[in-house]
Amino acid sequence: MKKPEPLKPGDRVALAAPSSPVSPLVLETSIASINFLGLEPVIMPSCHMRHGYLSGPDRQRADDINKSFADPSIKGIFCLRGGFGATRLLPLLDYPMIRQNPKAFIGYSDITALHTAFNQLCGFITFHGPMPNTSYSRMASYSLDSLKQNLFSSRPPGMVINPDCQPLKAVYPGTAQGMITGGNLSLLQGTLGSPYEVDTKGKILFLEDVGERPYRLDKALTALSLAGKFRDCAGVILGTFTECEEPAADTVPPNTRITGSSLTIREIIDEVIRPWGKPTISNFRAGHVDPQSTIPLGIEACFDTSSMSLRFG
Repeated sequence: MKKPEPLKPGDRVALAAPSSPVSPLVLETSIASINFLGLEPVIMPSCHMRHGYLSGPDRQRADDINKSFADPSIKGIFCLRGGFGATRLLPLLDYPMIRQNPKAFIGYSDITALHTAFNQLCGFITFHGPMPNTSYSRMASYSLDSLKQNLFSSRPPGMVINPDCQPLKAVYPGTAQGMITGGNLSLLQGTLGSPYEVDTKGKILFLEDVGERPYRLDKALTALSLAGKFRDCAGVILGTFTECEEPAADTVPPNTRITGSSLTIREIIDEVIRPWGKPTISNFRAGHVDPQSTIPLGIEACFDTSSMSLRFG
């Protein structure tokens, strides 16, 4: 797996909106974030567009990605936000061209669909990390340091340490080694059965999500299980599942309540993932959370539950 050339101060980088639309304020914040990193932002047309819950028509959003990779003056691509719609771009991207022009590609959440495609079809590492709509100048120093180390250094991150008071936890004991893949659980579920579904054979599978009630996490994890993704993987890293616990009954509309008590996220993990007997750790600070670690998807990784150590590269 090829690692794109590290960014340098002064590099031109594209700002693209491959998913949901961005407001003028979000665009302004994103431009300031890129300037804060010492980079020159190049605003792609999708950043100024809106097509319902999408940032623009599919072809326009795909063209922004294709043109950003094709332009030799652009050294990296920052996705402004997640939301919805990146999966619709998958059949419209020029993968042979992109494969010949690997660049730093940054985003998470809905952007998972593009990460998986670029890793598997184009053979280069991409970066699951904070997007510039969350002001880089204001986010936790842990998050900023992790992002910059991944984007501006040719060296792999090496040992990854969770923020203080946030220890990794063992779900199933053992040691796992392999290329790291994955991202947002709901997005990975959504591509099952397509040419773009995640390949976990011999790899470490990373999962995170936000705003999904336990029964929906159960459905998504069960879908991955039925598709053989836990059977095939070398191990599992569970990131944050933000705002995913069952809300109090009096806060849920009557027509959406589930009869009886809910399972906890840990109970679902124990019942769906743990029986596969694959080394698994949880509480890794990555996903919809700050501070968060940037993950170089496609890099060789390893972890050991006895020492609770995690290494990228």
